[in-house]
Amino acid sequence: MDKVLFVTMLYDFYGELLTEKQKMIIELHFLNDLSLNEIGQQFGITRQAVYDIIKRTLKALEQYEEKLKLYEKYIIQKQKLNNILIKLDEIGRSYRIDASEDFKNLKKEFSDILD
Repeated sequence: MDKVLFVTMLYDFYGELLTEKQKMIIELHFLNDLSLNEIGQQFGITRQAVYDIIKRTLKALEQYEEKLKLYEKYIIQKQKLNNILIKLDEIGRSYRIDASEDFKNLKKEFSDILD
């Protein structure tokens, strides 16, 4: 998985457990794509200090995931919902009910959850 996507997902789940400084630095680097130098200038710290904060913060996010497994559970639930949607498509075609409004609404609700 793309590292940036993985970090942003962990941040979505566990960001509130971080300090304000950690949150700001992660947001600036991963969400706003600022360089370590640019972040360091904003905080009045060295590039190395920014790197160390990011490294420690990523380690903390990974430790939260190891213990709480919210991201892992999210992925499993998403896969299950996707499987349900596939089965609904099969049922709809088999019983020729895929054109009914109730069936379309049910599929839409599952699709919305997946998004």
